[in-house]
Amino acid sequence: MKTRIRNVLFASLLVLATAVTGCTKAENINSGNSNAAAGNTTASAQSSAGENTAGKKNINIVFLEGTDSNSWRTQCENTMQKLADDYQSQGIVAKYKLMVANNDATTQIQQMEQAIQDKVDLILINPVTTTGLSATIDKAVAQKILVMSVDQHISHPNVISVTNDQYKWAKIQADWLVKQLGGKGRIYRMDAIKGAPASDVRAKAFEDVLSQNPGIKTIAHDYGMWDEGKGKQIMTQWLATDSNYDGVLCQDGNAVGILEAIETAKLPYPKAITSDEYIQYLKKWKSINDAHPDNPLHAIIVENPPSIGALAMKIGVRLVQGDTLKDGALASDPSDPGHKNALFYNPTVVITNDNMEQYYEKYKNADDSAYIDTDMTDDLVNTYFK
Repeated sequence: MKTRIRNVLFASLLVLATAVTGCTKAENINSGNSNAAAGNTTASAQSSAGENTAGKKNINIVFLEGTDSNSWRTQCENTMQKLADDYQSQGIVAKYKLMVANNDATTQIQQMEQAIQDKVDLILINPVTTTGLSATIDKAVAQKILVMSVDQHISHPNVISVTNDQYKWAKIQADWLVKQLGGKGRIYRMDAIKGAPASDVRAKAFEDVLSQNPGIKTIAHDYGMWDEGKGKQIMTQWLATDSNYDGVLCQDGNAVGILEAIETAKLPYPKAITSDEYIQYLKKWKSINDAHPDNPLHAIIVENPPSIGALAMKIGVRLVQGDTLKDGALASDPSDPGHKNALFYNPTVVITNDNMEQYYEKYKNADDSAYIDTDMTDDLVNTYFK
């Protein structure tokens, strides 16, 4: 434990540093960053580094969820609640609260204002808007509250975002599709939501791969809204216009609907289709291959784990307790290249026909609405810290 005198001295030095440099970026919050003086200093950094928080107990946490209208979000919320219950039983967390904005940015801002008034220690947020929260985030940081984004990146220098590496997620799939088609073919491309950070980063990866493979021609492009019903509607319209295609490059939430549209049109399955860690998709893929053993569906799944929320909570609790991130742990999200404020989870689960049967056996009794997930172990969390 630091002595009171040492705390006062440190605080005095921090005030001096603040006067010289302005405010500290997220990359300097408990990061062990030797270049801290080159950034700006905020009250959030002061709270994390300047107070004696080692082994802090009775932490108050709020999770501001943008929407729980799909089962991925629900699974994420349930995993976080289970972890919070475990922390509470250990006395680490005093209170955990979930607040859902139902995709209303104004509501989410109001919820964050309430969390600030409640003097919480940690705000976790899956944002409705990634830029409209800036003024309210500034208020939270001024009150020495650690703010972290979950699943989607927030372009704010004082927010640490914990996300799946969405660029890598998409590039693995696009590279695989190109290889399956031998570098030539006509494809349909379905992104998710224009303007949503994860969707836009994935789209950038798709575009980078396609630009390097001119033999792959995109014959139609639209946005499926991470919704299988919307995906089915769009694919039905495409097939009615042009059924001469080779592959489908799509984001998750759309693949089941796309396959249903193909079946309704009584057309052959594509030579290759990407996306979706949805259990219903895994089961459908298996049923298609069982029905066509001599001509199996060539598909791929790359994980986008719902437990990313639990990973963020584990990291946030340790930061509030005063633990220090490794040098270089924070990186720049492709949507926010000007700041190093992202902690990436590296997707490691990749499913193709080579190992699909193995994963089907593992998840065959899971609910159709569930998603393939990964246990965010303490050993994994340790990889982000000194």
